[in-house]
Amino acid sequence: MEAALKAEPAAAVIMETIPATYGFPLPAPGYLGEIRRMCDETGTLYIADEVQTGLMRSGALWAISRQDVRPDILVTSKGLGGGIYPFGALLLTKQASGWLEQDGFAHMSTFSGSEVGCHVASAVLDLTTSAETVANVHAIITQFAEGLANIRKRYPDWFIGIRQEGLIIGLEFATAEGAKPVMRELYKRGVWAIFSTLDPRVLQFKPGLLLQSGQVDDILQRLDDAVAASSPF
Repeated sequence: MEAALKAEPAAAVIMETIPATYGFPLPAPGYLGEIRRMCDETGTLYIADEVQTGLMRSGALWAISRQDVRPDILVTSKGLGGGIYPFGALLLTKQASGWLEQDGFAHMSTFSGSEVGCHVASAVLDLTTSAETVANVHAIITQFAEGLANIRKRYPDWFIGIRQEGLIIGLEFATAEGAKPVMRELYKRGVWAIFSTLDPRVLQFKPGLLLQSGQVDDILQRLDDAVAASSPF
């Protein structure tokens, strides 16, 4: 990253805080802070993609805040529409958004100006940040962590790793495309989780924020059954 930024001027670094299609590799402590430092040194904007990692999924409203990093621009979408209305938004620092004060009229899109979408997003934010939801998220994060660890103990040769940041979870399997048979067995059992396109050893496992304890137990049992049914060992 440092070599790329110093080689020639760059407008921006755009990073998914925890990359989904790579199987949710978790950034090492301080890694994102170093990216922020290099952007500051080279006059480069830091754009954080929080479409999949934002809205309390990490246990914080934005996953990047867990590393005490403040991007210049943050992108959010999908979940912001509550699953019922297509919607996206940009959060910008004052410095990154200054042009809007001069040329904001030029910022247009065929589908912009969605008043209905704004109402939906506002309701989603209220629900996501409520004390009840935050407490529930932290409780089920712990429940999933304990349950996944127990499943892994039972199938250590097949289910070889857990990448977890809150409810952002990547499940690692022992073969090159190991997540694919697990995905199929889960689908048969009513649970949808997709393999990571660029690392199909890893299953993207992203539970909902509003699950209750009994539902978590049910999902973990279905996962246990799917892991057992898919294991080649």
